[in-house]
Amino acid sequence: MGCHTKLPIGTTYCDKHKALHNFTTVSTRINQRTYNNTERNQEANQFYHSKQWNKMRSYVYARDMGICQITGHPILNDGRYITDHIHPLAIAPNEKLDSNNLWLLSIEAHNVKTMIEKQLLASPNGKNKAKHVSKEWYKKQVLSYMAKHRKVTDNE
Repeated sequence: MGCHTKLPIGTTYCDKHKALHNFTTVSTRINQRTYNNTERNQEANQFYHSKQWNKMRSYVYARDMGICQITGHPILNDGRYITDHIHPLAIAPNEKLDSNNLWLLSIEAHNVKTMIEKQLLASPNGKNKAKHVSKEWYKKQVLSYMAKHRKVTDNE
């Protein structure tokens, strides 16, 4: 699977995939800007654009060696990765810059984790559960969901 074009050192994409990457990057930026302006809590939005957060985000990428902590797949350091709070920022604001509460996720794993998190929060005593759930529990839930929906394959 994937593109097998040999690239010179320092090049990230072949010509064919560079155009696709540029298109999706612009599209993603537009979607993120819309989300930030219409849905995200403005205090959280400010935090996610702070120097402290950007430094911690880079630290987590390096610590986790560019590997999604759920799927084990490598993630390019092109800014399109997710540094995720295990315990959500809204529920555990005192852990917002705690590196033990952060992990590197692919966009796909993050989307599934967020869906599971929303279900957890909607359950009885959900906020308390979300404050105490472990990485291992999330990993098991996300991988189970992805396997059922065939989003994780061997040799991908």
